[in-house]
Amino acid sequence: MTTNENQELQQEEFVALSSIFGEEAFQLDTFSSEPYLAYTFKLSLENNVILPEEKSNITEQDRNFINKSSREFTLRFHFPPEYPSSEPPSYEIKSLYCGTLKIDQSIKDDIEKNFKRLFIPGEVVIFSWIEWLQDFMINKLKIYENEDATLKNMIQSEHQIIEIVHFANVANTEEQLNEEKIECPQITHGDQFEHKKSIFVAHLASVYNLQQVKLVRSTLLLDKKIAKASHNIMAYRIVQENGIILQDNDDDGETAAGGRLLHLLQLVDAKNVIVIVSRWFGGILLGPERFKDIQNCARDLLEKCGYITNSNEQKSSGRNKKKR
Repeated sequence: MTTNENQELQQEEFVALSSIFGEEAFQLDTFSSEPYLAYTFKLSLENNVILPEEKSNITEQDRNFINKSSREFTLRFHFPPEYPSSEPPSYEIKSLYCGTLKIDQSIKDDIEKNFKRLFIPGEVVIFSWIEWLQDFMINKLKIYENEDATLKNMIQSEHQIIEIVHFANVANTEEQLNEEKIECPQITHGDQFEHKKSIFVAHLASVYNLQQVKLVRSTLLLDKKIAKASHNIMAYRIVQENGIILQDNDDDGETAAGGRLLHLLQLVDAKNVIVIVSRWFGGILLGPERFKDIQNCARDLLEKCGYITNSNEQKSSGRNKKKR
């Protein structure tokens, strides 16, 4: 097959594809720097052209999926002089995503393998490639959306379980408070602080025994918003009658945050106090900066409530100098 015959077949194929898919979907790439013709094709899974003989083979589920979808998959084809006599067209996948489905290496490998399989020397192949790619991407998107829906259902179920556990804890706490008739220490709430969409709020109360520590935590968790926080980091220090200091902390999933919060109480020599810092994760990882945010929230509230005095600051400063 001569070069001129190849060019004639390429031109005929371009005209045929343009008439089938429309000139907007299949276009000559006039900006191509290659020495031979290049074309851009946009496969729309919403407006696919389906040949009459294929309509009977498409299920109603597939048809509904196509109608619902607005995904596009863009390819760039290059027609070398040897196509179709001996060489297939070369192609480039321009889409990074098809809808929310990422075009990863496994998808690219499947396309490469099947495009090679479909090419027969001497025959034009672009339509066969597009036909196969359409079915392939529909199946990929169906699997992806089904998995996504399953994941969403799992998350929804987990949220429902959390709601049930939360309301059960609330009911138990309220029942315990009614039975024992214990008054919860007054809880003071700090100002809301926001950093890269994460929100931090400190809570503080005066406590003199472990029963009050538990009561403060339980009472705070009666607040639905606080109960849904990503983390409720806690630390307390209590001076017992024998002078020994009872202290502890809880990270609540924010690794090392509780110990750092307790260290702050120790540095400022805060006594008979519990501090809880609630954090609502905003979707952006803060790294070590999150510890600074937690410390600042707690420190501000401790200062406002009179737990940090000049003498406390001097003691803290003196200890730091000795360490140096």
